[in-house]
Amino acid sequence: MKDIAERAGVSASTVCRALSSNPQIPETTRKRIKQVAETMGYRPDPLLSAFASRRRGRSRESDITTIAYLTNFSQRDEWRDNPFYAKCHAGAAKRLKDMGYKLEHFWLGEKGMTAARLSKILYSRGILGLFMAPIQEVRQHIDMDWEHFSSVTVGYSFMTPNLHRSAPHHFHGMQEALRQVFAAGYERVGLCLFGETSRRVDDLWLSAALVANERRHEINGKKRKMKVARYLFNDETLHSAPEWCQRNKLQVVISDNLVVMHELQAAGINVPGDVDFATLNWEAEHPEISGVDQRPGDVAASAMDMMIGAIQRGERGVPEVPLTTMVEGVWHPGQSLLLA
Repeated sequence: MKDIAERAGVSASTVCRALSSNPQIPETTRKRIKQVAETMGYRPDPLLSAFASRRRGRSRESDITTIAYLTNFSQRDEWRDNPFYAKCHAGAAKRLKDMGYKLEHFWLGEKGMTAARLSKILYSRGILGLFMAPIQEVRQHIDMDWEHFSSVTVGYSFMTPNLHRSAPHHFHGMQEALRQVFAAGYERVGLCLFGETSRRVDDLWLSAALVANERRHEINGKKRKMKVARYLFNDETLHSAPEWCQRNKLQVVISDNLVVMHELQAAGINVPGDVDFATLNWEAEHPEISGVDQRPGDVAASAMDMMIGAIQRGERGVPEVPLTTMVEGVWHPGQSLLLA
């Protein structure tokens, strides 16, 4: 404001009143000062503006430091049953609290709710940040009025429009899992994924397995070209996983969750023992299972860093250059790999 005042030949207080459209400043002066400000690239900080308004007693408690957490599952709190999503929410809420913000959940499935109506609600409350949670229907388009918000998402289920996003480094995570099992001496390795989950991670786990099939790996001290067997299943074909495993004479199965392990055990296969197991979505609640911790809390915290930066820079709408931040996973050894 001091720079604008110097350029316009007025006081800083006059600039302040002109930019807030104070009628005490003549309209011609207001227009001239606003034009100078626009030429100089001035953008108000919404957080400071809200704070100043509250201190002057000119506004009620503002929602400008509220970040909307938008979900679109069939049930309001269905996402809480997914450990990855629940930890994403917790990680985002903690990071925002540390930075002076708060996270508030909004559900598009509320009776009578539409994307357009919710956009108006958020905008009227002065909410600037929109955290688009992973969605139930992969690649579904949600027609929010994006131009009003600084928006981010987590993972790859929500792709239209293409927002800034934070995600686990799925490709590296799969590579690390393969390095661990190959180094332990496993030679017959299988990747068994729920097909819809593979789409949710943009097929990056599958891509890493395909690349691994073209590389030579050190197995028991020797460089060898290995083949990773692959099986994508759905609810109707999950029961065939044990037969696929036995047909390929697998020593270890890598999967995205524990459903496959339980299916093998239900078929009379000892896991570990007959077949060992590793997961690409390790959880502290199951330390006995070897696998890659995707660090969902850190993934969401990283997304919040991106959002707060965009808010403070005054960046709204669908980004012209969408950015993706990838968070490296961490390998956790467990008793499910007997050779390790």
